Amino acid sequence: MEPELVLPIIMRWVHILSAIVVAGSILFYVLVYRRAIAGVLSEEDEEKLRWSLMKKWKLLLHPPIILFLISGFYTYMAVTKDMHPDQPIYHMLFGIKFLLALVVFALFIVLTSTMNWSAGIRKINGLWALLSILVVAVVLMGGVMRVLPAVNLP
Repeated sequence: MEPELVLPIIMRWVHILSAIVVAGSILFYVLVYRRAIAGVLSEEDEEKLRWSLMKKWKLLLHPPIILFLISGFYTYMAVTKDMHPDQPIYHMLFGIKFLLALVVFALFIVLTSTMNWSAGIRKINGLWALLSILVVAVVLMGGVMRVLPAVNLP
């Protein structure tokens, strides 16, 4: 394998694995965990469990979020940016995907926060559902971007 391909491959793997960890855990929480504990525990016990979960979960997911941003920025700047110079659809999707990913990360950080400043936001119904929809949208956009043909440069 050529040495100049090693870093791009590693960054691609880091990006994909980070996406799996972040998106998978959010979807698990929304689709499985919240439904599994609904009505099983008392409200007080449910809050204690949620508090304990959030304290551990945010420590687990903050590093992949940082790695996701670093690897995505690297991949865009060093690998894919020049493959699509006159392809506005690619750059439009990249911009939307990047902004949605930032919203996902910010919303996730707020929803898993154990700080008092986020208590009111955490109580807003539907934010976890919105977060899961945005995660799926980001992943689907990445899939579309991946199959767009590269423009042959002279």
